[in-house]
Amino acid sequence: MDRASSAATIHLAHGDHLASLVDRRTGPDADVVLFRRHVEGRWQDVTAAAWRREVEAVAQGFVAAGVLPGDRVAVMSRTRYEWTLVDFAVWTAGAVCVPVYETSSAEQVEWILADSGAVGIVVEHGEHASLVASVRSAAPSLRDIWVIDRDALATLAQAGAGSTPHELDDRRAALSPDSLATLIYTSGTTGRPKGVELT
Repeated sequence: MDRASSAATIHLAHGDHLASLVDRRTGPDADVVLFRRHVEGRWQDVTAAAWRREVEAVAQGFVAAGVLPGDRVAVMSRTRYEWTLVDFAVWTAGAVCVPVYETSSAEQVEWILADSGAVGIVVEHGEHASLVASVRSAAPSLRDIWVIDRDALATLAQAGAGSTPHELDDRRAALSPDSLATLIYTSGTTGRPKGVELT
């Protein structure tokens, strides 16, 4: 495998990582609107405090589902609010996000899931779920398929409702700027997609 790296242009403290952004953003600005999302024909504000609650609830759901620190969780969806929510929830659970293009072929999805060792995947809709199911046998680590349009995030939040928040605190405390955050795959236009590690 070819490896390349570059020196950091700024130096961060141990506690500075992607999951820590959620905490920092909700400090004095808990009521500030971070997002506006389109729900049932209306725009709905999402404050920093509400965002934090959602991220932590979904993260606890991942923990309840058996996602361990360092595990890979794939996401296959178009760009939408839930994608960002899943990204931050995966990081908050101490896991690694593996984005998958929403237009990826079955062969590409099979390769990415198998090569990354993903234990779960969050997909946007039923067609994505069917595509993943068709290649599931080639991805032996894959245990769970969560479908956004079938209320998967609410289901994860409910599953994690009984979890202790200390677990998330411990997982976040173990992260650093050098922790692997995302394993992103190239488009695959020149052969099999290649995984790129982003901290």
